[in-house]
Amino acid sequence: PHHEINVNSKVTGLVKWIGVEKGDKVKEGQVLVRLESDEFQAQYDQQRGAAENARAYLQELQNGSRPEEIAQAQHNFDEVQATAHDDKLTLDRTKQLFAQGVVSHQALDDATARYNADQARANSLERSLQLAKLGPRAEDIARAKGQLMQAEGAAAYAKTLLDATVIRAPVSGTILERTAEKGELITAQFASSAAGGPQGSIATLA
Repeated sequence: PHHEINVNSKVTGLVKWIGVEKGDKVKEGQVLVRLESDEFQAQYDQQRGAAENARAYLQELQNGSRPEEIAQAQHNFDEVQATAHDDKLTLDRTKQLFAQGVVSHQALDDATARYNADQARANSLERSLQLAKLGPRAEDIARAKGQLMQAEGAAAYAKTLLDATVIRAPVSGTILERTAEKGELITAQFASSAAGGPQGSIATLA
């Protein structure tokens, strides 16, 4: 032969299927071996799902707040303001009754606590309403874009590992030797010369 090429695997896995024997003629790109791919498929599906979530989140930020969200934020703010108004009236009455000795100090403390809680919640909901009207900040969008790029890169890498479980002939030629058997462990890194150890090569091609 003009050239001998050892056909190796880019990933580590068990041989699931072998499509060639010694002496077979093969064409460039022909599938020689398939490795078990369930684990690689699961990793790819997980990374692809993460990328879809990141894309949806970025889209949500870029679209800004929906009118319904702004309306809901306004409703929540108006509602707590009304509650605060009622609790303020109750607090004023309780102060008068406490001054007259009609109600206990505990009743005054409870009314004060309710009104203070209303005020704190109103301040929080007012900020939420303002943010809903303003929409997301440019920094949030930029960060979401970075997260999407990272997630897409991880998905692309997982796809290359999945694709690598299908081992193809790098050139057209003849199979000189087939070194792998079904069920054997093929490794991309730690080939072993011991019997039963992981193989570093699939076949030799001329």
